[in-house]
Amino acid sequence: MNTKTQELTYGAMIVAIFGVMLLINRQTGGFFSGILMFVYPIPMVAFAARYGLKDSVAVFVCTVLIAFLFGTFTAVFYAISGSFIGMVYGSCIFAKRDMNRTLILIMVLSAAAELIATVALATLSGIDINTDIMAMQESMNAMFAQAGLDTASGILSFDYLRRMYIISTGFLGAMEGLVVYYLSLLILRKLRYPIQKPMPLTQYYPSKISGFIAFALTFVYSYTIAKPFTNETAQNILQSAGICGVIYLIFFGYIALLMFFRVYVRLPKALGMLLTIFLCLAISYVPILMGFAYISAGFHEALDARISGQR
Repeated sequence: MNTKTQELTYGAMIVAIFGVMLLINRQTGGFFSGILMFVYPIPMVAFAARYGLKDSVAVFVCTVLIAFLFGTFTAVFYAISGSFIGMVYGSCIFAKRDMNRTLILIMVLSAAAELIATVALATLSGIDINTDIMAMQESMNAMFAQAGLDTASGILSFDYLRRMYIISTGFLGAMEGLVVYYLSLLILRKLRYPIQKPMPLTQYYPSKISGFIAFALTFVYSYTIAKPFTNETAQNILQSAGICGVIYLIFFGYIALLMFFRVYVRLPKALGMLLTIFLCLAISYVPILMGFAYISAGFHEALDARISGQR
């Protein structure tokens, strides 16, 4: 069998597998949709990792058509975004890109896809996010009132709950990307794909420009919270983009805080991790600023120099 025929056969098999997953999801009434969200990217990862981006575009277009033909309304976007993420991921493996950069790219794309599906496209599926948040606010107020606690605190305000809803959605998407990354690696290694070993994440130097872009997006997000746009679509899109910047900075802020507590404060590893998690969850501006310093203000270089001096 010549190479071109083998490629066409392999591509057809990938599209067929993708279509079977959509049919399973449809025939079971979406029962397996939560699991399939992590599986949709894998067929395209396998194809793109073998044949590259250029040859993967045609297969991706076929998966899009299959998604519209056999997918339910709510599953179509997740299937298409999963196929796209898989194509990008596999292409990075084919081109032997740095695996840490690839991980970050997949997490950002997954967070963006989850935000678009949950926030920006919610109105198309008949879901009113504001109504859901107001219902959540009322139930929390009732629960706090029964416990005899003050319900006038800012933590129960509509703006705060909406902000936390968007942040948690973006974070959930990033974690989905993390699972897809490692699950795909596991399967590809079982299939004996040649995959380079990633270097430790603490040795990875992200682009300084990316820190400034993420910080600008964080500012955009804060502005849309303080002064919401009257156009709800523009508001949701800008907030979705802004939260991607927030998650990007918090991700590197988490690494920066871990290294800071280990190198400068010399806390035990477990205690430093607990304190870092607390700061990321409770005082988000601390990891955001630390992430910006780590990426764009030379803090990563300072940490490396301090570590080298301690050896």
